[in-house]
Amino acid sequence: MRWSRPKSMLYYLTAVGLVAHTFFWGLGPALLVLPRKWRRWAWLFAPGLGFALQSAAVWAGAHTALAGTDAYARWSELIPLALLVVALVRRPPRMAWRTPGLLAIVLVGGWLLTYPMTKPGRGLTSSSLGNCDPADYAAGARVFREFSRNDRTGFLGLPEVTKVRSVDYFFDFWVRLNHFTPSALIAHNASVFGVESYRLVSISAVAILLLNLPVVLLLGRLMIGLRGLWLAGFVALYAFSPLNAYAVDHGQLGQLYAAQGIALLTLTVFGASRWVRAGRNAWAFFPLLLAAFWLLAGSYNFILTVCLAPAGAWLCLQFWRRRDWKALGKILSVIAVALGAGAILFWGRFDGLVERFSLFNQYDFGWPIPLFSPEGLLGILRDTSLHAWPLPIRGVLGILVAGLWLAGLVWLWRRGKFQASAAFALVVPVMAGWAVLAWGSRARANSSYDAYKLVSVFLPGLMAGLLCWLSAIGRRGRGVKAGAACLLVFLLGGNLWVGEKFRSQMSAPPLRVNRDLAGLIALEKDPRFGSFNMLIDDYWSRLWANAFLLRKPQYFLIHTYEGRLNTTLKGEWNLSDSLLHPVPLHAEDFVRYAPPYFLVRASALGGLSLAFAGDWYPEEKLGSIRWRWSNGRGRIRITNPSNKPVRIRLQLDIRSFQPDILTLRLGEKVIATKPLDGTNETVEVEDITLPPGPSILALDGEGVPPGAGDARRLAFALYGLETRVLFTGD
Repeated sequence: MRWSRPKSMLYYLTAVGLVAHTFFWGLGPALLVLPRKWRRWAWLFAPGLGFALQSAAVWAGAHTALAGTDAYARWSELIPLALLVVALVRRPPRMAWRTPGLLAIVLVGGWLLTYPMTKPGRGLTSSSLGNCDPADYAAGARVFREFSRNDRTGFLGLPEVTKVRSVDYFFDFWVRLNHFTPSALIAHNASVFGVESYRLVSISAVAILLLNLPVVLLLGRLMIGLRGLWLAGFVALYAFSPLNAYAVDHGQLGQLYAAQGIALLTLTVFGASRWVRAGRNAWAFFPLLLAAFWLLAGSYNFILTVCLAPAGAWLCLQFWRRRDWKALGKILSVIAVALGAGAILFWGRFDGLVERFSLFNQYDFGWPIPLFSPEGLLGILRDTSLHAWPLPIRGVLGILVAGLWLAGLVWLWRRGKFQASAAFALVVPVMAGWAVLAWGSRARANSSYDAYKLVSVFLPGLMAGLLCWLSAIGRRGRGVKAGAACLLVFLLGGNLWVGEKFRSQMSAPPLRVNRDLAGLIALEKDPRFGSFNMLIDDYWSRLWANAFLLRKPQYFLIHTYEGRLNTTLKGEWNLSDSLLHPVPLHAEDFVRYAPPYFLVRASALGGLSLAFAGDWYPEEKLGSIRWRWSNGRGRIRITNPSNKPVRIRLQLDIRSFQPDILTLRLGEKVIATKPLDGTNETVEVEDITLPPGPSILALDGEGVPPGAGDARRLAFALYGLETRVLFTGD
């Protein structure tokens, strides 16, 4: 493989560093707390325990007066070091390392997910195919990295903007209501590695998915009985699944952590039930249960309400058949105590559950996502939007997947194998919940988003259960095994086919933290600017600007995200990225910063307000170049807030779709006409008198259909418009 730029190596090295760092935090605890017979798999449990312990350290730090992870992260590295030394001294581990297939899957999966992120070049950064969660996580990471819980600096001291339910301040919002663990671990890792937090969001998603593979492997082996190539195929399906690629490329870190937590929880309850049946003490699994509950509480605390669905179904099936209520009581008591201990240690995450669900009722989070049929759960989908194949193909594939699951279930049940109960418990309760949410999408489209989230956090168990037929093959003939191998190859091929589409899109992502956006960091240290009205049109950029400017007060025109309410605009400066530039009378009141961002003093003499008023198509961009097409009747509202007329000069950077005549009108008055030849041109109109209040600037021309299946009518592409105040009469 050849890297086009040396900076591409930063992605791979950072991913390796994040994986190794998590193992460093988790291996010592795994060796110390795992039941004796499970210690040989300590390295498979290390990622989950590493996530839990590392985030618990940040949780503890967040409840002190320390100024964020920058103050204590490197010192906290002594915790896993001490635990690892104690574990090695206490008893040298004898671990099962014979999993070359897993290593190969990690390397291939890591490359497939990381390589597209390196394509745009310019160093390590974060990007997304559409979701703005990465910017939200980055803001939380800065909170935990640089501020103490009582710090009210800048944006963190604005309850009128940051209040969410019972939480007044932005710091407490992240501790109590928002996804704590993703931002906390980004902050901790950024402090340890000495890198800006915003650079780690996307690569962290890749690392989390790779770190989920060990527990996925163990779940398939212990609960379903997969071995050898069948086990490797199952893990590869999870690693290459379009559902996981969707999560990674949209920066959905919370659900990836939750998938680890639920897999760890389900596996632990399974192990405890087998342990008790063998006459051993279920309390040996208490530390694992506590870690799993904390991991869920810190990442997706609302999933705690259903996280035991597969594990509970497994327990019911096991002990109902044997009527061993005493054993069931022992396991339930350990689960209850672990859950209670988690609630005591991490009370804020549990106490905020009611408010979290009330927010779900208040806001329709997410966006519509196509509903899956059985083949979609195994990654047989059509595109990166997760659409299924047309109905005839979808029907055949869905029946095939469901039929194979039922056949494997029946065969395992007849053989008296416990894997039948496991395959049933891992699939049926989750799909029942999915069906309820899918039905709800008839009335609320975004219910399909909740259905996708439910499937994604339970995906390791779902996939293992649906593939139980691989375990049912057992020692059957070569023909049966060959047929199963062909089916597995077909499934892998389907996953990789969609994965290539993700790879192509992520090579030129629509959302990316580029140099211009990251340049807003410098505004925070610039003494000229005390506070901001966030008038940035682009949602992605507005959220990132918020993350980069936390040490400055910020006010929002619209409700941007949780913890960023719309309020009265009290900022000293308007920060904008609009194509419309209102330049006031005095030059010092207008500052062009990192393009396309500019600032206008809110109290500037001759300050105008500009807005697109109608007959414009959505903004388009090519690299750093942006424009909006009009249909020939483009309108721009210009508001003069003073009670006197002002004189302005108008400048437009414009291109016509074909040779045309641009007619400019202010109200009913024609102020200019200009022939355009279809190339980029600058049009200037001098000495325009603008009356008090709002006025409409019309850009009239002849819109024509562009062809090639485009239903629009295109006249002019506006690349920029500037109004410069020449005289105010004051």
